[in-house]
Amino acid sequence: FALSDHEGRRSVPLEEYRNYPAYSYATQIAIIELNMDTGEVEVKKIIAVQDVGKAINPQIIEGQLEGSCVMGQGYALSEQYLLKEGIPITTTLNKLGLPKIKDAPEVDCYMVEDPEPHGPFGAKGISEIAMVPVTPAILNAIYEAAAIGVRHLPANPETILSLLAKKRS
Repeated sequence: FALSDHEGRRSVPLEEYRNYPAYSYATQIAIIELNMDTGEVEVKKIIAVQDVGKAINPQIIEGQLEGSCVMGQGYALSEQYLLKEGIPITTTLNKLGLPKIKDAPEVDCYMVEDPEPHGPFGAKGISEIAMVPVTPAILNAIYEAAAIGVRHLPANPETILSLLAKKRS
C-alpha cells in the first residue's frame, strides 16, 4: 500500500510516510484560584514541560511557551466568538475576550531535550503543541477545586456558577 497524489500517482510507500518530520510531546499543570461566590477563575501559575528536541535558543522557546499558555488560558476561560444566524456578533478583538497582560499567569517552563535526527540541528517544532495542554489543565484544576466538570467553553463565571448551582441541587 502506498499514498497517492491527487492524480493517482504513487508517491510515498506507507511504511515510509511520516505526517510530521518530528513528533513533540508536552504536558502542563495549572494552579488556579476559584472564587466559589463569583465563579471567577484566576490562573496563578502554569508549569509547562515541553519536548523541544534540541533547544537552539532557550529564551525564544520560553517566550513561545509563555505566549501559548496565555492563548490556551483565553480559550479556556474567556474567548468567545459569537454568531447570530451566521452573522458575527463579535466584531472586534476587544469583544472577543482575549486575555490581557494583567491576566497572564506565572509560567514555569521546563525544556526536555531529545534531539530529533531529522529536524534542523536536532530541533522540534513547539508552536501549536505548546497550547494544546493548557485548556485541559485549567479545566482539570477547576474540577479538582470544585468537583464540577466543564464540558463547554469558555469556563466563564456564568458557566461556573451554573455548574455549581446544579451540583448543589
